[in-house]
Amino acid sequence: PARDPDPSVYLALRLAGDHDLREEERYLGRLRDAFQHRYGRSAEVEWPETGRLALYLLGLRATCPPLEHVYQRSLVTWLKYYLEEDWSGSRQHGHPLTSYYQYGLGVLALCVHRKRVREEVIRRLLVAEHHGKFGYSNSSAMDTEAVAALAFACLEREKLVGTGLAAELRAATRRGRKRMIEAQSEDGFFGNVYSTPWALQVFIATNACRTHSAYGRAMAALLENLDAFTTTATMAQALPALHGRSYLDISSMHCEEE
Repeated sequence: PARDPDPSVYLALRLAGDHDLREEERYLGRLRDAFQHRYGRSAEVEWPETGRLALYLLGLRATCPPLEHVYQRSLVTWLKYYLEEDWSGSRQHGHPLTSYYQYGLGVLALCVHRKRVREEVIRRLLVAEHHGKFGYSNSSAMDTEAVAALAFACLEREKLVGTGLAAELRAATRRGRKRMIEAQSEDGFFGNVYSTPWALQVFIATNACRTHSAYGRAMAALLENLDAFTTTATMAQALPALHGRSYLDISSMHCEEE
């Protein structure tokens, strides 16, 4: 059977420098079929799919021409619901039911859609960052660190929070970037070869590429090890950074440029 389409693949195609619009439209059609079936009117989802839905919403924000708002509004509502359901796990387990990585993707997707996020939702992620809780799950701590930093940077950039919280988010983004630099290995990677593209997105999104030599070292290491990216999913993870783009660029894409 054919694999379910991966929203991160569509995102990588949209953030690339060159476009095959027909192929992108075909892949988007597959995504819409998969998600409309999943989130129809009678949808019943037993477990939060925070990360996957967040990536799909990021993809929808990058479409050209933009999709109708009614369809997106329903999915935004689902994502907000997931963020609350996800957090219910923290009362029992001390962390989201899915992971801080998926939770951070959810916050990032809402921000890129310029949807206001409840301060409590943001603070949950801030507290986790402040207390070093991103390393508990199976997903790489570096990936989680990067996703959270992108979410924080987005919320500040889009002016979706007050000045006090914006200052906290700015400080958290800097702390995350500092930890990445401190964790950079001798061969130049942030974490490992697969985590490095996520970390590079943080430097790109915060305009820190030229001010930190760590970025150049990591990009050089990535370019020397592209043969490690052998699956569609891992290639999709690497492509945005290789094109000098981050997921924050989605909110300012212009169709006429294509």
